[in-house]
Amino acid sequence: METFLAENEDKAFYVAYAALWDREAALDVVQDSMTRLVEYYRNKAPEQWPALFRTILKSKINDVRRRRLIEQGKHRLVSLTGLFRSQHDEPGDTVEYEIPDKGRDDGITAPEVEYVAAELRSRVAEALQSLSERQRQVFILREWRGMSIRETAITLGCSENSVKQHHFRAMQTLREQLAEVWEHAQPTAS
Repeated sequence: METFLAENEDKAFYVAYAALWDREAALDVVQDSMTRLVEYYRNKAPEQWPALFRTILKSKINDVRRRRLIEQGKHRLVSLTGLFRSQHDEPGDTVEYEIPDKGRDDGITAPEVEYVAAELRSRVAEALQSLSERQRQVFILREWRGMSIRETAITLGCSENSVKQHHFRAMQTLREQLAEVWEHAQPTAS
């Protein structure tokens, strides 16, 4: 059981993070899911653990969503991907970017670089939030975590064809929404 949990902890975090868009909530969901699996299902056959764990994880994610809806006083379905981010969350928690060198000689100042980087992060975050939950999960697992189609399908409990379809649609949507950003980032031909 310990090996199974260690092998799946990282994958589960990114599935939860893609669904909730909140690092602390995702960590809590994974921890609660692992605890529940150990507590109630440790005596089940090891080949049953992946399906049980996925089911528990989905249930815990839905619990967080319901709690958010109640806390916000909403009685209709709303997108929860990043809208109710805690004010204590750092905006760049999961984003890595190169800090500009003070000794730059290209005429661009550090504040300018930081401003442009913040704008790009904001545009990418908006584009990711516009994806469906499953598309966002597939995108994060495939592109950010570098998982194969097969690994992603197993992690999400769906078919490989479903992973391919969600990945294609996510990439298509992101390309459309980030076309302007992408064009500005391309070097100009001289």
